[in-house]
Amino acid sequence: YFGDIPPPFLGVLTTIFIFLGVIADRAVYFLADGDAAVSLQLAGVSAISGAFWEVGRLAAGEKGATREEFERDAELTREFEEFANKRIVIGKGNCHRSDVISAFRRFNPKYRVADSDQFPLADIEIERILRKWNREKGSGGEMSSAGFFSGISINEAADAFAPR
Repeated sequence: YFGDIPPPFLGVLTTIFIFLGVIADRAVYFLADGDAAVSLQLAGVSAISGAFWEVGRLAAGEKGATREEFERDAELTREFEEFANKRIVIGKGNCHRSDVISAFRRFNPKYRVADSDQFPLADIEIERILRKWNREKGSGGEMSSAGFFSGISINEAADAFAPR
């Protein structure tokens, strides 16, 4: 995954792209019979198109995760696996996604508050991990449109904070 670019390599890339940019600018300038406005207009349109393309890649999820994002996802998956091994019963009953999310938050104290400054974790991220876990290791089914998972349930007896 992505690491820091070494400064010498960054310098070489910068030099190459500045050189290519000057060549492209001069070529357009001469092809437009010395009209600098055409060159600037083309540069503006190209910059807007490039920004649009990059935003589209980000929105579609085509841009790869950074090292920090990958490590965070791996840690969340490991913590959810630990939670699932101790608290989720496979093969009987059903449960709602909100039950699993609240049980996960009770199990992992650092995620008790969704908008924590130190460990922020939205409910949708827990749901994404739950869906993946259920497909691979749980009952194998998908979540219903009402938010229920069939074939898995929460082991309430293992929850120290559950009302009795």
